[in-house]
Amino acid sequence: MNIVIMGAGAIGSLFGGMMEMAQPGAVTLIARQPHVEVIKKNGLQIKGVVGETVLDINAETSANGIAEADVVFITTKAYDSVAAARKIKHLIDNGAYVVVVQNGLGTENQIAKVLGSRRVLRATTCMGAILESPGVVNATGEGITEIGSHYPENSELIKMTVELINDANIKTRGSENIEGVVWTKTIVNCGINPIGAITDMKNGEVYSSAVLRELVIKLVEETVEVVKALGIELTTTDPIRYTLGTAKATANNTNSMLQDIKARKRTEIETITGAVVKMAHKLGLETPTSEAVYALVKAIEAKYLENEDVPDEDITMATDELIKTLSTH
Repeated sequence: MNIVIMGAGAIGSLFGGMMEMAQPGAVTLIARQPHVEVIKKNGLQIKGVVGETVLDINAETSANGIAEADVVFITTKAYDSVAAARKIKHLIDNGAYVVVVQNGLGTENQIAKVLGSRRVLRATTCMGAILESPGVVNATGEGITEIGSHYPENSELIKMTVELINDANIKTRGSENIEGVVWTKTIVNCGINPIGAITDMKNGEVYSSAVLRELVIKLVEETVEVVKALGIELTTTDPIRYTLGTAKATANNTNSMLQDIKARKRTEIETITGAVVKMAHKLGLETPTSEAVYALVKAIEAKYLENEDVPDEDITMATDELIKTLSTH
């Protein structure tokens, strides 16, 4: 099997590396130049909770030189989804299918639209990873990965992908309620990520603060109201307890939003809290706490993104279109 990882940062490199260990020679990582240069010279180093190894793995800065693949995993940040999809469209046209492994809402719908293909799966993962430096990935936490699709004809692709990832020792299962899975993960991200990013605290530190726990609860409650209005069935009956439990269980994790801020990168606040706030407005719901943390994260970003040209297009699906899409599943 030929496997391409488009946007191989921390999670993409971890997934790609572990699949490479299961199927030597099968994986190609598409990543930024510094990461690729080190991998080509020294191999990909994986360490942390999954053990330590150095892999001789294919790595390139572009998919242009790849003619065919069986599957493409898109593991970019959510705001890069559309650009990434355009860069691997030739592989889809030649028969590959796509697995979208990201945070955020509606990205798989955007990608399917750009590719003109329904062979698109969506995945969420509770695996944790940090790109410590080019060529070095630290696996900071292990957890379940769930895969599903909006399109019923993809049931066999889901089974095949679950088997592929399980064979790489990443615990994975299929879901017939992928929208509920994505929203359940989004609730956790809305509750924990902005707070950790604003306070520069790991998940366990957020959990240990009574004041911050109350703030997390308010964020979860606001997001749940949006979920209810959309008629989405979550995969937990107690989202507050689930979110706080996640923070406690991942106490040593530095959440991805805080990682981005520390690295002076653009965060995914738009496709997480921002998307929820926009949908809430369209639905006539109030989200004052979510709006406040959204503004604070954007203000922190502005300190180092001030001169960066960030287009509004392709960041998130238009709110009306996203609500329409969600309401039809």
